[in-house]
Amino acid sequence: MSTEVPASGVVDARPAKDIGTLRALWRFRKYGQAELRSLLLGVLMRGCELVADLAAPWPLALVIDDLLRGQQKSGPLRYVAQWFGGSAVAMLGVAAVAVLVITVLSGLFDYLGDRLMNGAGERMSSHIRADVFGYVERLPQGYHDRNAIGELTSRVVTDTERIESSLTDLFSTLVPGVLALVGTAAVLISVEWRLGLIMLCAAPLVFLTAVRYARLTRVNSRQRRAAVGELTGFVTESLQGIRTVHAFGSQDLEDRRFGTTNSTVLGLGLRGVDLSARFTPALESVAAIGTAVLLFVGGYGVLQNWWSVGLLVVVTSYLQNILKPMKDLAKLLPSFTQGAASAERISAILDQPREHLGALQGLPGRVSGKIELRDVGLDYGRGPVLNGLDLTIYAEERIALLGENGAGKSTVLSLIGGLYRPTSGQVLLDGLSVPDVPEHWLHQQVAMVLQDTFLFSGTLADNLRYGRPDATDEQVAQVAEDALVSEFADRLPKGL
Repeated sequence: MSTEVPASGVVDARPAKDIGTLRALWRFRKYGQAELRSLLLGVLMRGCELVADLAAPWPLALVIDDLLRGQQKSGPLRYVAQWFGGSAVAMLGVAAVAVLVITVLSGLFDYLGDRLMNGAGERMSSHIRADVFGYVERLPQGYHDRNAIGELTSRVVTDTERIESSLTDLFSTLVPGVLALVGTAAVLISVEWRLGLIMLCAAPLVFLTAVRYARLTRVNSRQRRAAVGELTGFVTESLQGIRTVHAFGSQDLEDRRFGTTNSTVLGLGLRGVDLSARFTPALESVAAIGTAVLLFVGGYGVLQNWWSVGLLVVVTSYLQNILKPMKDLAKLLPSFTQGAASAERISAILDQPREHLGALQGLPGRVSGKIELRDVGLDYGRGPVLNGLDLTIYAEERIALLGENGAGKSTVLSLIGGLYRPTSGQVLLDGLSVPDVPEHWLHQQVAMVLQDTFLFSGTLADNLRYGRPDATDEQVAQVAEDALVSEFADRLPKGL
């Protein structure tokens, strides 16, 4: 029998319109909810790390003000130094130990936060990948005919990983970064509100720069992911057809086709590199405005004895604490935009309607085998293959379909086996509509011997047991004997 050649192509469902980055990822929030406990504990560890970082500059300020400038200020470190006599050496010792303890605690909280959040991210990635793969397997055969294998593979493997990365970054970098910005700004204002307001005035400029960059990188990321998917599909198709390539000596043709798509990927990649390289200096330049104003006003205030040198050192250190999360958040933009583009690509799969979703209630355990095709028509999308077909096959009856290549013989079998839904008419099995019964039940009733032979990785026994995983070794051996597989299997080192 003939096998109709499926329509080739890449993804048939692309996002129709642009949606927000976080909105695209919001669809996958249930995977984050399952790991909410680990993620919240991770955020808590980040909060503790922030407290340690905020305390880090105060020992230095103590040394500068108390020892170098002779300003006896109260505080927890001076109180501890009094236990050791309150001398200058005691003050230095307390400050040094405080720096060490704060640094160790900050590193410990950083480790625990990464461990909790990245572990949750790996589990989320595994669950997303499993669910998407399971959904792709259950999509209609027509969907797989329209989409390249490599493109779907890229979505299941690569795009799910990018979504996981974005979801993890949301908790491991975005939330702690926002906490760092808010916490540092709050402490800065409480310490010296005039200097704090200077830093807050620079925030809108940083925000506008980041928004502009996010929009540009989002478009670039979506285009690059689509181009990479197309390239993956091309490579998969070429390697699957390597026998044909060798038979016709078409390696140079395939090289040129690959080169065209590869050049597109390269161009989009270089565009992304340019955007990334351009943004960091732009962000630092904007942040430098706030730094320059802060240093000028702060230094002038020290000269006027409005505040101490130690306080200026603390405020300057807090300025660096603010700039660091800003830079980290800026680096997140490519991750979020790539994750959003991948989320849209995965959503395009999950939005595809599935077939054979009927309930098992009321279905017989075994059908008698009467098959009816009533005025059946089928169109793959490039013209009708069947038109007005009527056929009745009674239980235990054997028939043969004869005809030229492309006449629709394999199509009839595919309709009976539920691989395709008829464009018009009805396909019935014992009076039950084949497209409307559960797929698992249908394949327990109808067995198909496909024209194209395909063996999965594993042993011969694994392949023989593929249709019935619960088959015993004796049953597998009997099937192998009936199918004449035992003749050559017995000569293999491990047999079946």
